Amino acid sequence: RNRPTGITATERELNGLKSIGANALWLAAPFVAVGAVWELWARFGSFPPKLFPSLITVADTFVRLAISGVLWAATEATLVRLVLGFVLAAVVGVIVGILMGRYQWVEDLLVPIVSIGYPIPGLAYAPLFVLWFGLGDLPAILLVAVASTFVVIINTWKGVRAVNPIWIRAAESMGARDRQLFRLVILPAALPYVLTGLRLGLAQAWRILVAVEMLMSVSRGLGWMIFGAQEFLATDVMLSSIAAIGFIGVLLEKQVFERLERYTLVRWGMMTSTDSLP
Repeated sequence: RNRPTGITATERELNGLKSIGANALWLAAPFVAVGAVWELWARFGSFPPKLFPSLITVADTFVRLAISGVLWAATEATLVRLVLGFVLAAVVGVIVGILMGRYQWVEDLLVPIVSIGYPIPGLAYAPLFVLWFGLGDLPAILLVAVASTFVVIINTWKGVRAVNPIWIRAAESMGARDRQLFRLVILPAALPYVLTGLRLGLAQAWRILVAVEMLMSVSRGLGWMIFGAQEFLATDVMLSSIAAIGFIGVLLEKQVFERLERYTLVRWGMMTSTDSLP
């Protein structure tokens, strides 16, 4: 008898494993290349080990700080400030953006303010916030909120303005009230823009927070660790803190925004799944 030409389940599983392995190798290749260059320069370059430690030293320091609890305490303090500042920015930014997109008079009133405030770097407000609120957590949280609010406002506003007017007129012709129109038509249609604004706002908040922690004399945090390690030439501690910042950023991207997109936009058929989540 002739053998069946179809692919068996085992062959499909092997092909899937090969594909996953190939993708993993492709993703790991840039990191391996950068790590190899770093290690060669650390061993044979012109910098002393104190200023340019090897990856083994950095990994050892990272593990030591994690086991001792120092890294976890700093990370917890930074995340608390990040969450409080970003939630404030998200709430204000989304509400203001929706009002600008729905009402012309609000748009005419706020567009000049947003246009002026958006290009100003968040750190430019730092001296002013220190004079107003002193040092510590409060000015750091408020500065993070102010720095990330404008990008949320702009993207939400653009998203509401980009809603197809035909959809709105169709819903109104079927008797939809303002609340139903917003919940069933405007918000789902504008959600891709809103999520983009929130994603960019979180990245903006994350970047400025680390710098703010160096300026606001906070009691602890990842930025505080980097600034303190600089005074003692503890480059391995600085790099460990920077690695923690990168890990947290990727984790927030993958576990917050990609999941949110999967359970909203992908489910509603507004975008295709990237299969980036387990």
